[in-house]
Amino acid sequence: MGRAVLEVRDLWVGDGPSAAVRGVNFAVGPGEILGVLGGPEAGKSRLLRCVGLDYPPTRGDVLLRGEEVSGATSEVRRQVRARRIELVHPPAPQGEPDPTVARGHKSVLLPITRAATVPVAGMRQRIQMAKALTNATEVLLLDEPFAGVDPAVSGRIRELLRRLRAEIGTAVVLATRDASVCYELADEIVMLDHGAVADRSVVRRDPPSADKRRSA
Repeated sequence: MGRAVLEVRDLWVGDGPSAAVRGVNFAVGPGEILGVLGGPEAGKSRLLRCVGLDYPPTRGDVLLRGEEVSGATSEVRRQVRARRIELVHPPAPQGEPDPTVARGHKSVLLPITRAATVPVAGMRQRIQMAKALTNATEVLLLDEPFAGVDPAVSGRIRELLRRLRAEIGTAVVLATRDASVCYELADEIVMLDHGAVADRSVVRRDPPSADKRRSA
């Protein structure tokens, strides 16, 4: 990996053994996918929200291309979120209100409906990823992007992900509880347990055989 697009250094959210995020370190290069694997209480969402500058860490640093941004002013953080980082929250369950769309306000991504619901799980995810592709977003943070999504929609999300990697060189952090998603898509996997890194591994994929290349 060359110079990291995204680097997280000793990141904490909270203090002590009960902190939501505890001393997390990782780096993601251009076009790479880091899988963050863990269960419901692992701290994945809190980690992504902190890296996505929803709030500053208790201590530690978030760097974009070597520039420390987590300690910046609220206005600078807002500009970074608008132009350089796209945080994609999990799909709302079918027919339930989407908690990322404020009631009584129009979303910048989706027109609000009377019930403030997303009609198809995964629609907002695809729209935000398409926006990231159009805006050449440097960092994409995906929180359980395939949860509750049907196979056809899942395939379209995967295709957008491939385009972001190949065409833009976006650095991606994908948080999931599904190990198969990590092993399919990620270049490196960090296992999170109660906010701390319990293990990490590099995913090695065999190149296609000569027979497969000829048949292609």
